[in-house]
Amino acid sequence: MLLSSGSTLPQLGARGFSLISLNVLIPNSVDGWWIYKMYDGRTAHATTEWPARQRLLKHLLLTANADVVMLQETAAESFLDDFAFMRAEGYECALLSKGRMRPATFWKASRFARCSPTGLLEPPGAAAAGDVAPVLPTELGGVYSKDRVLLTTLRLIEEGAPVERAPPVYFVNVHLAAGPEAPRRLRQVHEALEAVRKLHAKAATPSPPACVVAGDFNSQGRSAVCELLFSGEVLPTFRESGDPTEPRQSENQVTSKPKRQAVGTFVDAYVAADLDASTRPAGARQPTLVAANLQPKMQRDDGEASDALCAKLAEAFSTLSADGATLTVAEQKEWLLKVNRQLGRGSEYRTAERLRAARGGDLTLQDFIEVYCDELRMGKFWGVEHDLRVLSTGLGDAADAPFTATFDYIYLTEATLRLECALSPLSTEQMASLRSLPDECHPSDHLPVAAALSFKELLSQKTNT
Repeated sequence: MLLSSGSTLPQLGARGFSLISLNVLIPNSVDGWWIYKMYDGRTAHATTEWPARQRLLKHLLLTANADVVMLQETAAESFLDDFAFMRAEGYECALLSKGRMRPATFWKASRFARCSPTGLLEPPGAAAAGDVAPVLPTELGGVYSKDRVLLTTLRLIEEGAPVERAPPVYFVNVHLAAGPEAPRRLRQVHEALEAVRKLHAKAATPSPPACVVAGDFNSQGRSAVCELLFSGEVLPTFRESGDPTEPRQSENQVTSKPKRQAVGTFVDAYVAADLDASTRPAGARQPTLVAANLQPKMQRDDGEASDALCAKLAEAFSTLSADGATLTVAEQKEWLLKVNRQLGRGSEYRTAERLRAARGGDLTLQDFIEVYCDELRMGKFWGVEHDLRVLSTGLGDAADAPFTATFDYIYLTEATLRLECALSPLSTEQMASLRSLPDECHPSDHLPVAAALSFKELLSQKTNT
């Protein structure tokens, strides 16, 4: 069953649990100063700031009322303040131990407790009492940090005691590497599943593990990660396919040695849901990432700047350069202040400084174009568009269909967990009206995925009795 967007997830009691996953787009309360560049030019500045984004995020998460909340791209520097509202609602949390942007997993202290693989409950943290945690929750029993992957072992409880026969659940919260990084993405998930296997082996139980792998996978189509989850192995002959953001993926070997996992066969929650075949093919997925479709306008197939972009950059350069040939130090400062609102920050600033030092003098038009070619190589099409709009006019058109991708997933172990329902990210009408995210109603460029899952073993025991 597929619930409509904005629904509250069902409460399953002792039978199971609900979860929601979202890449929140780095909070810009302290870090993430550039977030305003990701909005279209019509958005009020106050809407792009963290208080407004935090209100939207709070409403989204608390309306869903999930037992477990798996977030990606939280900012370590401001984490405790950014998500104080979750602690106030009775959630405990765990945070990846390193990195600027980290996965974080929250759980209702009234519904779950951290536990060992044998099911022995770990003592609750300070957040369970509603206190402000004095330190980042990174070193906790039942919590393991990997490469951009956070593994948290939780057990369902009632009135503070474990639910009888409810097994430990391994929640694997992922924010996998972006871009042409298929080998690393495979390694990230393989290492996490190996950790689950080793932990579960300590439980000395014949029952297979209950495991959820969810988050931002930064890939789509027939990926090596999906192959590992669905078939249990990835061979050297395997080639990825079906992701238009990586047109040459089928040419590349992902692993030189077989990669196998023994946790079990996983299923995609949204494929398992009863999708509305009258509006889209069975098994189809709504996009979870929506952005202005700028790459075809800005970048040639060989990765270099398009003629259209070069023309726009020349137009912008002419508004800054008094002699039409170079940018003086003062003109360079004026440019960077206009686009970054503060000197000394941003990759444009760093590249411009490097090029000025290499030239030993003022920047030329070619240097100016090179700054933005560097931005393209980093995938910052939204940043280039913002700067063009500020300096002259951009390449985007509100009438253009957006770029969309399905990067966010919930996978569950088929032998131990059953899908009860999944939550539609947006209605068909809402999706059709979107042109880019974030916007006035959405705090991130990603949309949430959510589901309610039940324990198969508990269901079978109830049936047998």
